[in-house]
Amino acid sequence: MEAGEQGRPLRVGIVCGGPSAERGVSLNSPRSVLDHIQGEDLVVSCYYIDSAMNAFAISPAQLYSNTPSDFDFKHESLAQGFQSLSDFAEHLATNVDIAFPVIHGKFGEDGGIQELLEKAKVPFVGTPSKECQHAFDKHSASLELDTQGFLTVPNLLVEKDKLAKPELEAWFQTINLSKENGKVIVKPARAGSSIGLVVAYGVNDAAQKAEEIISEGIDNKVIIEVFLEGGTEFTAIVVDVGIANNIEPVVLLPTEVELQHSSSSDTEDTIFNYRRKYLPTRQVVYHTPPRFPVEVIDCIRQGLSLLFRRLGLHDFARIDGWFLPSPVSSLPSVENSENFGNTKYGTVLFTDINLISGMEQTSFLFQQASAVGFSHSRILRTVIQHACSRFPSLVPCNNAWTALSRKLQSSKQAEAIHKGTSKQKVFVIFGGDTSERQVSLMSGTNVWLNLQSFDDLDVTPCLLAPANGYFSSHDQDFSVISPECCIIFHTQ
Repeated sequence: MEAGEQGRPLRVGIVCGGPSAERGVSLNSPRSVLDHIQGEDLVVSCYYIDSAMNAFAISPAQLYSNTPSDFDFKHESLAQGFQSLSDFAEHLATNVDIAFPVIHGKFGEDGGIQELLEKAKVPFVGTPSKECQHAFDKHSASLELDTQGFLTVPNLLVEKDKLAKPELEAWFQTINLSKENGKVIVKPARAGSSIGLVVAYGVNDAAQKAEEIISEGIDNKVIIEVFLEGGTEFTAIVVDVGIANNIEPVVLLPTEVELQHSSSSDTEDTIFNYRRKYLPTRQVVYHTPPRFPVEVIDCIRQGLSLLFRRLGLHDFARIDGWFLPSPVSSLPSVENSENFGNTKYGTVLFTDINLISGMEQTSFLFQQASAVGFSHSRILRTVIQHACSRFPSLVPCNNAWTALSRKLQSSKQAEAIHKGTSKQKVFVIFGGDTSERQVSLMSGTNVWLNLQSFDDLDVTPCLLAPANGYFSSHDQDFSVISPECCIIFHTQ
């Protein structure tokens, strides 16, 4: 594109799917991205990689297939297949300006898709392949964090066919845990932030669960780490707002994860696993900002900014961690006051680094962005725009896209002023006391978020409680609904 060219939309290629156990999330995320970035100034193409690592060009309509099995069932007849991943990358090099990988877990966050795009010289959103490899592997990330002066959770790496009980027993003794019933977390080293996460008690149980993870094929590297009893988990989104390769990470307000323990003795109730993160449950409550002292929140944000820089991350990421208000005897690193994470109120530790944050409608990315006034569309477009600025070949294209976006926005504003139109009220009513309540919640959320993009609509979500009640962001508006003043959109 010539530097002076105006009016050309930016071509973005969303790449989703992948072979990991998080494929379901990786199919929900791109739907949300597509909903909120496409427009006259931005043309979106969609691509899907199946579990066997075959690549396909798919239509936006096909992206709305319901489940991963729908994709696998339909793509042979409805999608354009590529002979190889190399052919796919060459196609991207000539048909999109920038790729947006939305693959969670294996091949998406471990540097796989990034390396493929780098070899084909395709600009892309997110962290380069080498940095992804180090940050995605929980064990190597822990070692790097320790090297960089951050407090870390003591852990032991267990690899396939290399599990030695004496070594595991010695590790339990080193960190002052009982060999019979000491409580630990056992998790794959390279399977996302919550896949395969389990609690174990004592050396024998930990060894057995590590072997199960390996035998099930989830990963051939497993981490056994201290269970942070009395700690509170948090997660935070980091967005880079620097210019070009000048990294300027901004940490949004973190979210505290409060687990509501059930009366069951099931040990899984004590951990924030895959089910509690992505499926409907009453056992998890989120608090943004977290209910921590201000000094602790400042420590978290400062630490994550440093971590983002030192690990060479790009554009955006989600990073998880723990706040421990009381000393933990099994954390010898806490004794070193020089390590980052010590405050007078307790200890801050960073654990899992997510290179491609979930982007479902209600994800942490959008929750935390909304707390600072960013809509779904604005935060996604900000990330894409920053990614474009890192590639010299895209600077003219980025400038043209920005100019077109402003021109279209000015045109819409001028048209609204000329017509003298006022916003029409729309109440989106969802929830209710039915067996399909969860479907209604998802439908209502989608309708509400998509209607918000229309400048002539004033949209209010109204969630009906099961007991014939309701919740609304504007309760007084709900009481004056009438056909003369508004539209009522039911999604029950």
